[in-house]
Amino acid sequence: MTQGTKSVLFGCHQFLIHPLLVLIAWVKYYRSVPALWQIVCIFLHDVGHIGKQYLDDPIAKAGHWRLGAKIAGKLFGRKGFEFVAGHVTRSICPRSMLYYPDKLSWLIAPNVWLNLNSLIEDFGTEASKAENWKRIVAQNVENGFAKGSHELYLEHKAKESINGSILR
Repeated sequence: MTQGTKSVLFGCHQFLIHPLLVLIAWVKYYRSVPALWQIVCIFLHDVGHIGKQYLDDPIAKAGHWRLGAKIAGKLFGRKGFEFVAGHVTRSICPRSMLYYPDKLSWLIAPNVWLNLNSLIEDFGTEASKAENWKRIVAQNVENGFAKGSHELYLEHKAKESINGSILR
């Protein structure tokens, strides 16, 4: 089973839990409930991870928005396509309203769920531990959402690797 399929079925992009956390983050961030079409798109936004080795292949991760955006485009036209595509910085569209709640969802996620994700997806890094991950995400929010979540994870994983090799 690919990393992305495992993630959507059981892990951090799980098709019910992650979108529900994004919805909660939306309400907290925008102080309103998204429109019905936006809710449908929130549930579609990460389906493109299915079949991808998203942790190991930066190109696969960068393009994961395409499938959800294509489906949203068929359902809701250009606004749906752009809404889903804009949840990442590496799409053909500018950031959409979905970008911020998607990133903030990690701050409201229960620690037990985040730690379980780390086991399910075999992250095996200090950065993936719930308390550390929330600190990393909070710093990114303070920096104006400068980086996407995957970029943050890879950056901190690389730092751990460097620090680990220095300590040996």
